[in-house]
Amino acid sequence: MTDDADATPATPDPDDHVARLQAQIDAAKARRAGYRAEAAETVARRGPVRATDEELGIIKTDDTAGSIAADASQEIRSRLSRLMSRFGRRGKK
Repeated sequence: MTDDADATPATPDPDDHVARLQAQIDAAKARRAGYRAEAAETVARRGPVRATDEELGIIKTDDTAGSIAADASQEIRSRLSRLMSRFGRRGKK
């Protein structure tokens, strides 16, 4: 057997631990400063920027029930008119 099994683990350096914690604190402060800057810009614009309809996936068309019905009645009138012009004159001789 080797003496490695009996060796105690090295104690962590407190200065390294403090340095890591300080780096985390500094990163958190930088993120907070960025969030505050974004918030100030939003307040200056008087609100958040609204997404466009295209970005939200909203598609606007004229296909309402009324427009579909109007298109259908126009098509029916057109076909009836053609039928009447074709067959209506034969009976009027």
